[in-house]
Amino acid sequence: MRLFFGISLPDEYQQLLEQTRMEWKGRFSSRLTWTKPGNWHITLRFLGEVQDDLLPQLKSCLNRVECDDFTLQGGKSGYFGDRGRYRVAWLGVAGEVQKLIHLARNLETELEGFGFEPDKRAFNAHLTLARIKNFVASDPWKEFANYVETIDWPVFKAERVSLWQSRLTPRGPEYSLMANKSLHRADSG
Repeated sequence: MRLFFGISLPDEYQQLLEQTRMEWKGRFSSRLTWTKPGNWHITLRFLGEVQDDLLPQLKSCLNRVECDDFTLQGGKSGYFGDRGRYRVAWLGVAGEVQKLIHLARNLETELEGFGFEPDKRAFNAHLTLARIKNFVASDPWKEFANYVETIDWPVFKAERVSLWQSRLTPRGPEYSLMANKSLHRADSG
C-alpha cells in the first residue's frame, strides 16, 4: 500500500484552496492536475509503497512521536522544477515552522528505528496546489504565485499527525486515514 504521514488542513483552508482552484484553473495553457478538494495537507514524510504487514510498525512510529501542538499559516508560494520547467505549484507555511520541522525530524528518527531509510530530500514545509504537465512558459506563473500570497490565510493549530493511505485512481489519489495521533497541548503559562 502507498502511505504517507502528514497534517491535514482545516475546512477553511480547503474552501479557500478550492476557490483559488476554481478561479485559476482555466487560465493556464499548461496541463495542471489540481489537488482534489479535501485532499490538501502538509506532508511530513512520503513513504511510497509499503508492505501491508509493516502497518503495525508505522502505527507504532506514529504513537512514539512526541511534539507539542503548534500554529501555522499559509505563506509564500512558488514552484518546484528545474531549468524553468515547473513541475509543482505549492503554498509554503509560516508560523511555528520550527516545531513542524522538529515533528518531521522526530518522525524520521522513529522510522529509522524501524529500519526505514532516511529521506534523501531535505524537509520542505509546503502543500501541493497542483502538479504541472506539459509546461508552457508563457502561462501566468508569476501572477498566480502573487495571487496565492495575497490570500488572507488564517492561522490554524496543528493538533494531530496522521498516517494516510493514498490510492491512485484515474480520478486522482484517494486518501484513507489509517491512524492519527493528537499532539500534546502546549502549556499556556
